[in-house]
Amino acid sequence: MDPAPITDPERQFLGCLLSLPHAAARTVLTGMRASDVADPASAHVLQLVIETVAEGGDPTPAVVFSHALSTGQAPGEARRSRLALWLAETYEAAHLPAQASWLKAAVLERAWRRAVAEHAERVAQAAEESATDVLAGITADTGTAEELWSRYQHALDGDTRQARRAGLGVAA
Repeated sequence: MDPAPITDPERQFLGCLLSLPHAAARTVLTGMRASDVADPASAHVLQLVIETVAEGGDPTPAVVFSHALSTGQAPGEARRSRLALWLAETYEAAHLPAQASWLKAAVLERAWRRAVAEHAERVAQAAEESATDVLAGITADTGTAEELWSRYQHALDGDTRQARRAGLGVAA
């Protein structure tokens, strides 16, 4: 088995989701987007989980895999095999579904840090190459980072309390 599912917060978060019943998964998924994860395979699975839960299903590996097949999101035998293996490894590696809320915050923190780094890179490039009005616009365009910061803070605060009420527990 690939060691990444054990040490990667994104895969651990997804593994926890694959272990949760519909209501708990819906609570944890509040405010999440597939673009919040960096790895393309993880983003694909998170989108599948979001769709599965939105349709009222439990996000178990079999249900998520079935959803991928029925919606044409796993075309070809090789891609289906990779998705099935990815789901199985990720599900197997996530032993503590009660950590889903904590891992959600970790995923959102990483997404926020990526957004800040990408913004800084754009500003640095514009500082060297762009007219001052363009640089001012790029400097002021912090919407993505601010939105991620807000969702991260909500995950730390509101989602943690909501998860405790739902009986999910929260790792310290």
